[in-house]
Amino acid sequence: MSVINYLIETVVSLGTLLVLFFTINRISYSFRSIFLVILLRVPIAALFATLNQLFSDEFITYFDEPLYALLLAVVFLRPLPKTLLFFYGLFPFVLNNLFYRIFMYFILPLLGQAPGIIKNTSTFVIVNLFSLLAVLIFLKWLRYDFVKLRTDILVDEDKRILYLANWEMVIYYFLMGILAYMEYEKGLPSMSFRQFILVVYLVIFMGMIKQLDFHLRKKLQEELDFQQALQLRNLEMYSNQVEELYREVKGFRHDYANLLTTLRLAIEDNDIEQIKDIYQSVLKDSHKQLRSSKYDIGRLVNVDNAALKSLLASKFLQANDNNISVSLEVPEVIKPKGMELVDFITIVSILCDNAIEAAINADATSKVTIAFLTVKNKQMFIIENTTREESIDLSNVYAFGQSSKGNNRGIGLYNVMKILERYPHASLNTSSQTYLFTQSLEIELSSK
Repeated sequence: MSVINYLIETVVSLGTLLVLFFTINRISYSFRSIFLVILLRVPIAALFATLNQLFSDEFITYFDEPLYALLLAVVFLRPLPKTLLFFYGLFPFVLNNLFYRIFMYFILPLLGQAPGIIKNTSTFVIVNLFSLLAVLIFLKWLRYDFVKLRTDILVDEDKRILYLANWEMVIYYFLMGILAYMEYEKGLPSMSFRQFILVVYLVIFMGMIKQLDFHLRKKLQEELDFQQALQLRNLEMYSNQVEELYREVKGFRHDYANLLTTLRLAIEDNDIEQIKDIYQSVLKDSHKQLRSSKYDIGRLVNVDNAALKSLLASKFLQANDNNISVSLEVPEVIKPKGMELVDFITIVSILCDNAIEAAINADATSKVTIAFLTVKNKQMFIIENTTREESIDLSNVYAFGQSSKGNNRGIGLYNVMKILERYPHASLNTSSQTYLFTQSLEIELSSK
């Protein structure tokens, strides 16, 4: 094989795997990420070339692909649990390998070419491109999406399915690698065995990902049902709170109407002592009652989304129950834009929970301030809370498991950043100073 043909096949093979790995794992393309993919291939190739020289045998070269897949997962997806790193690393490669072998073993023979190693570069390129296209169509058609596993806490059922899937993929690579080595290096025919394993494994593998997809959809539906029930309960609480505030204001208005009548009569009688008594006993501190933060909940009327209004109302009441002063600023009618609603609500929920918990532990007056507004072409959700420390070290605040609240509790902000990776037009800015911790979610809106 000429150097040019070797380079073409290497670029096509590497490019195919890159596209699938990035697409399935929702990784953004950038010069840095592409450079890393190419750079990581070099030490793997060097390692296996060295091992071949040492042992004078090609056996080890049949297993370089899964090692490369796992290395990519570690670099791009750390610090996910090992089970997920195995799955996200091997899944794109195995899926591509399955479709590639289907073309080699069953489709090319129909066109007059013997099944096995493709010796023609143009055929190799075509088969790789068709297998890539087949995988993308397959995923799009069946709407398989396992990215949600990255932002969920793995339960026992998740782990059981992932363990099974990982072992199935490892065994597939092991069997195919050994059988290919036996035929191409030792001259022992194994094509019929590989074809049989491919068919059997295809059924097992499709059943496995179908089971995983069904489990995730069921879990998602259960979460959706729970969130809907919670939303209705929160909206009911919000309505009751607004009704209670209305009764207070109505009673306040009635009392003030009587008080003003009394005050008018005192003024008409020029009874200065009675006027002073009314002011000292009633009017002097009345502004404090009217300025109570509990009246801020009425500003949620400007939130034009029932789910978000429900969430903010529940967090407002949760803060009040913990004796935290809450200030809400929603200056005009606004609805979430520029992001999937479920992602936006997830982020807001995490930010609110973190703010309330930090405010509870603050030595100073516990306070949380929330603002949701539009500034020019940006939608901004800002939340500020008091903290125990004068300032918090922000260097690792988004790292997995890092938290000022204790070990292995800082997964919320890590999940927020994982969600924001899917929205290049959105950003989260964080600051901490003078016992105040502020987070500002900014979403650039389309100018259209």
